[in-house]
Amino acid sequence: LRQLPPLQPSPLRQRPLQPPTMMFSNILAPVPVVHSPSPPVPEIRTVYEDDRRMASDLLVALKLSEAMADASPAVRFEALLALNRFVGKYLDAFVSVAGNSLGFGGGHGLLGNSGGQRSVLGGGSTPSIALPDGVGSDAEIKLTRVWTAVLKLHRSDPFPVVRELVNSIVLAVNKRAMAERARLRQLRAGNRRRSSVQGLPEERGAGNEGGDGDSLPPTLAGRRNATGLNLSSYGGPQERQGSPDQGLKRTSSMGTNAFAVGTPPATTGWGGHSPRKGYNQTFPLLDPIMPLPVEEYFYPDSKVFAWQKVAFGERRASGAGATGEKLDPLSDKGAMKRYRKTRNSLMRQKSQLLKETFAVLAERPAMRISQSPYAYDESDTAAGILEKEADTKKHALHLEQVSLFKNGGSGSSGARSTTLLRFHPFEPALVVCGSSDNVSVWNAETSERMNTFSNGNPKNTRMTSALWINEASTSLLLTGSNDGTVRIFDGLFEPNDEISCEKPSLISSFAAAPDIVTDKRYSSGLVLDFQQCGGQLVAGGNTKVIRCWDIATEKCRTTFESKSDASLTTLTTAWDYNFDDGYSGLGPDIVVAGYGNGSLRVFDTRSNKGNPVLYISEGLNRHGLSSRRRKYSEFDEHTSWIVDVSFTTYGGRHEIVSGCVAGSIKFWDLRYSSSVRTINHKMQMTALAAHSNVPMFATGSPAQFIKIMSHDGMTQQVIRYHEKISGQRIGPVSCLCFHPHMPFLAAGFADEIVSVYAPKQSVL
Repeated sequence: LRQLPPLQPSPLRQRPLQPPTMMFSNILAPVPVVHSPSPPVPEIRTVYEDDRRMASDLLVALKLSEAMADASPAVRFEALLALNRFVGKYLDAFVSVAGNSLGFGGGHGLLGNSGGQRSVLGGGSTPSIALPDGVGSDAEIKLTRVWTAVLKLHRSDPFPVVRELVNSIVLAVNKRAMAERARLRQLRAGNRRRSSVQGLPEERGAGNEGGDGDSLPPTLAGRRNATGLNLSSYGGPQERQGSPDQGLKRTSSMGTNAFAVGTPPATTGWGGHSPRKGYNQTFPLLDPIMPLPVEEYFYPDSKVFAWQKVAFGERRASGAGATGEKLDPLSDKGAMKRYRKTRNSLMRQKSQLLKETFAVLAERPAMRISQSPYAYDESDTAAGILEKEADTKKHALHLEQVSLFKNGGSGSSGARSTTLLRFHPFEPALVVCGSSDNVSVWNAETSERMNTFSNGNPKNTRMTSALWINEASTSLLLTGSNDGTVRIFDGLFEPNDEISCEKPSLISSFAAAPDIVTDKRYSSGLVLDFQQCGGQLVAGGNTKVIRCWDIATEKCRTTFESKSDASLTTLTTAWDYNFDDGYSGLGPDIVVAGYGNGSLRVFDTRSNKGNPVLYISEGLNRHGLSSRRRKYSEFDEHTSWIVDVSFTTYGGRHEIVSGCVAGSIKFWDLRYSSSVRTINHKMQMTALAAHSNVPMFATGSPAQFIKIMSHDGMTQQVIRYHEKISGQRIGPVSCLCFHPHMPFLAAGFADEIVSVYAPKQSVL
């Protein structure tokens, strides 16, 4: 043990002992926290640097661009107001997209050009407008889609208020695009001049040795002439600094405010510039010269909330008083409601009486042949009595000209020819549509033109459809033109249902067939049929699909294929009002369409594909089960353009009457695969109209005559001359129309004359 080395004292024992209190205080003392430096938050200087917010805004903008194709003008207007905020927030990007799609330059705009185009001001090609920093290729594609939707609405929207707003947006963006292109053009021309000026001393020195030192090379002289239009805009930096008009101050668009419809982003200058790609600062003396000042971007506010707030307040304040006022026959609304109810009931009673009176003219089944030619049969006597009665009824339906209108005039109020005629079911109003966009409302009883207005369809288009809707209450006029647009007018009648002399107001307009083809030589345009019982509008024409629109909600219910390469020329619904049962027929959803190749197709609007889903019962089969077969949906007996298809109800029958240009008229029972009978007109036919309650129809020919015929094929009357104008032959017949309830016929011709025919003697 003595040989071991001495122990060294521990360093812990060398420390002085501390009191317990001091020891615990050290243990309980807070440990200092060392904060690690946080990563710096990048400062957002422009709206294009916030990728997440820009992606969200682009998603909202794409949804708004889809809403701009809605059928409701109010929805389109509000969607456009919201999209206008988006355009104002990303104005520089839209200026680039719009400027590169105007045809001035290249880039990746709507036209997909690469490289510049020749400038109209000379001096080579014009460069494209660069996108702001932070806009990637995906964002550029989405911006292009949004701007394409705006341009489409700019070209085709038929409602004036929406068209005015979208025109303002396109004009504001295009102004800025033109100003930016002018700035880029001046910059490029200035750089070219500066580069040419820097090369002059050496060339002049070389020239002084052997010739005139003031002469310029031909290429530089040509450049000077090419940029001569912009020389007045250039000056040194001292000149521009002392100039009172230094251009607009350029600031960045801040991205700290979220995109909201009610809070427009603050912009200064002409759009809140951000640094652009390819900004050339090679020559400091040739800084971009600002173009002429452009006014500040506009942000109109939406009024729909205030409008609905006032309307809701009025309804809430009125409460049950409004209902009581409507039911009070002494109030204006109550008296009007009672008048319309009485008027409609009387007219429908007359229509039912007319149907029963002339039911004898319907085609009767073949009589049973007697076993012996000399055998007495009571049916022969009955047939003779019915024949005499039918002759009497036919004579009673002999028509005479009671009114003659001259629908022509000077200026826009005139019409060279008549294309459409429509009687109002309950008032003496006759709508006459001209060959372009002229619409006139005549009083059929007094032969007085009460109103004339323009349909408003674009130039080189024409109206192809006209219908009355809501005839039993507040009557509206619906028109369709061959560009696929539908317009609805209100105000054709006074509050007391007298024909108004004031210009009607356009309350709605939308594209019922946006994919319609208008460049065909023989075009049926837009063909429409309205079903009042369900508020459904069926639209077809020079398009591959048929659309069913809900007019009340202004939405498309169903879309299905037209099932034919030919143009759809006419539509009708196999459903009509019946005084006893309300409505009668095959159903409000069964639609019959005629085509330019002579075919007929039957559709059921309840099916997504338009296929008929109704079946016909054929009784019980051998197994004791009900046997059913699908309805026939295709008929191809006509050989030419279908002129008209009508649904008729009389004598307990439901038949479809169709006629083609070749002159054949066929009657169809949709339970069978072929027509039940055929009548040959023996002449080319340009117009056909069948009365829905009386077994009679009228045909018009380009050979200047109208033929009135019964359903048994007998010709009752041929009209060749105007009775109101002695000795004048009628013109080529362009259109015919029967009154929905009474035996009145209106005829339009290739000239300005419109005739109205009525029975010579009272039929009721």
